[in-house]
Amino acid sequence: MNRQNRAPLSALIKHLCIALILLCSFQIHAVEMPLTSPLKKIFPTASHTDPADKDLAILPVYRLNQLEGYAFHTAELAPVRGYGGKPIDIMIGLDPKGRYTGFATIDHHEPIFLKGNGPSKLEQYMAQLIGAPASDRIYIRGDNQATLKGGENSVYIDGISSATVTTHAINKTITRAARAAARAKELAGYSSPTRYLPKTDLFESLSLQQLLDRGLVKHWPIYAPQIESAKQAKQLGYPSQPIAMNDQPPLTEFYLAYMSHPLVSKNLLSDSAFSRWNKEITGSTTTNSATANNDQYLLLLSRGQLPSDNLSSIFTIQQRGMNVVSNRADFSPYADQLKAPLGNVEHIELIKIPTVASYDPTARTNLIFSARPTTKLKESYQLPKQYFNKIQATAPQDSPLWHQLWQQRQFQIAILLLGLVLLTVLFVMQHSLASKSTLFHRIRWGYLAFTLGFIGFYAQGQLSIVNVLTLQHLFLDGTSLDLFLLDPITCILWCYVLVSLVIFGRGLYCGWLCPFGALQEFAGWLAKRLQIKPLQIKRPWHQRLQKLKYLLFGSIVIVSFYSLALAEQLAELEPFKTVTTLFFQREWSYVLYALVLLLVAMKIHKVYCRYVCPLGAGLAILGAIPIFNWLTRRAECGTPCQSCRRQCEIDAIAVTGDIDMKECIQCLECVVIYQDPKLCAIDVATVKKQRLYDKRQQQLLIAKAD
Repeated sequence: MNRQNRAPLSALIKHLCIALILLCSFQIHAVEMPLTSPLKKIFPTASHTDPADKDLAILPVYRLNQLEGYAFHTAELAPVRGYGGKPIDIMIGLDPKGRYTGFATIDHHEPIFLKGNGPSKLEQYMAQLIGAPASDRIYIRGDNQATLKGGENSVYIDGISSATVTTHAINKTITRAARAAARAKELAGYSSPTRYLPKTDLFESLSLQQLLDRGLVKHWPIYAPQIESAKQAKQLGYPSQPIAMNDQPPLTEFYLAYMSHPLVSKNLLSDSAFSRWNKEITGSTTTNSATANNDQYLLLLSRGQLPSDNLSSIFTIQQRGMNVVSNRADFSPYADQLKAPLGNVEHIELIKIPTVASYDPTARTNLIFSARPTTKLKESYQLPKQYFNKIQATAPQDSPLWHQLWQQRQFQIAILLLGLVLLTVLFVMQHSLASKSTLFHRIRWGYLAFTLGFIGFYAQGQLSIVNVLTLQHLFLDGTSLDLFLLDPITCILWCYVLVSLVIFGRGLYCGWLCPFGALQEFAGWLAKRLQIKPLQIKRPWHQRLQKLKYLLFGSIVIVSFYSLALAEQLAELEPFKTVTTLFFQREWSYVLYALVLLLVAMKIHKVYCRYVCPLGAGLAILGAIPIFNWLTRRAECGTPCQSCRRQCEIDAIAVTGDIDMKECIQCLECVVIYQDPKLCAIDVATVKKQRLYDKRQQQLLIAKAD
């Protein structure tokens, strides 16, 4: 071939090569996914991700053709609620050897990290784990080492002051999610948990009723009275009770079938559909085999009235207190191949549960049906173990997070319990102790120092209206109360306060156990030492200002039903986090607000407690009428004696001598006056003689009238 003929051929080959390169480039970019900002932070040298494993909620990340690692969200794989009451969502990176490569905070509601340099502290805290294996247990330096079972498979990191509950929740969600991802991707050194695989040699022809009788298919009828009963129970705060249906037709019916067991799927599908199912869905070519790819499938069918056609939005599957990670799969090719009587159902959804979910079909499973936005019904479901083969795991099982936290704070718990026992004894013996005024005042100031120093600054036991909001939403969401147990100091204090409200009233907490209340009293003590003259609010204005805290309490609670985040912002009226939790290390506006309250408290005794505190208002409502009236009064209190009223710095004693238990902080100063004849100006003997004389005079007047 001559040179002139070669030139067009060479140009043609050149253009074909360019076109092929462009086509390949287009195909590569068609399947590769660009990196998002969090992924770039976790894998800075990576180029793209592969969406192939998106159903597992685990994204493989590549640098050109080299696998850099895997990225996933903790909220999808192992949601753990923190102190804010919501799951903490963190994107985690693991390299192919199962080591942490980085962390990116996606979403959280932890109060301590929402303001100021909190987010950067959170990132710095998690960065300590980079390079550590996901198989290691995470421990915080300074925790009670006697209760920890560390060793060579442990990593110790620095904690964050005043964020004990949040950091432990972060540790829990990180380790759970990372180990689940490592097991799902079969990384070296990560064993799978105990699994139950279907027995493949038990097939027999069974009708739907026989499947139901053997517990292989779950039938859940729901009746209208059940929904109404659950709604009323939610409103009144008690568990819903079983209701007899008396053969009335159900409002809705659900069927749940574990399709990964061939005994179920082969009896529900036609022969041709079952063969296709094994080949296309389970990845098996044999007719009697378990799921080859380790994913599990549940078939959810329903008929009747439903609030939504999307079953996954109203039907939730839970195990071990958490929602099971799942995705919707396409069942349309098999929908018309279901055997009677399931062939006439109205709604069908195939639920795919990936390996990462560690779903155990033989364990107790809770089915949650959202009949209405705030009304949920629950039913249990569990497959018989005799239809499965058990594969034993070697990986240790983690104890509940709250259990670990209680073990690690045994010393603080012991000191707190001892302090509460002493306070209870003091209140029971208040009259005998108050008779020795010098000793009593020393005990009171010593206990206030214990409250401020140990309960407040050291143990972080300052109760807050935020605790009430969190507990309220746990009840509304029907969620486990494990979150309430995460902080043992707060949990013990709340239990003690709720009991003491019934016996002593609000004052036991507000006057003795509130760290910020104690700090205000020390501010008042300092003002007296500096000879700062106190300002007494006139009675009419005092009564008007008292109503402010009730207005603030009601507003925060009402707003919380609309937006918990907005309610938490309003709860910043409490200076507790600024003072006792963050030690004044916040933005200047919050610090200024807290300092102004303390400065005003030097002029107006406990001004925040009396007029602003929403938590105090809530406790006042609950403890308005205690069972026992410990603060004894005389008939002469108020008429003519005004000694107690003039000495009451909180101004909770009326001119008539009556004590307003909603406002009283039970400083017990009136009891000290009552027990001291030098302070109580009533001559008891003279009063008795006067009463006897008045009674005789009244009898003489009656006799004359007759």
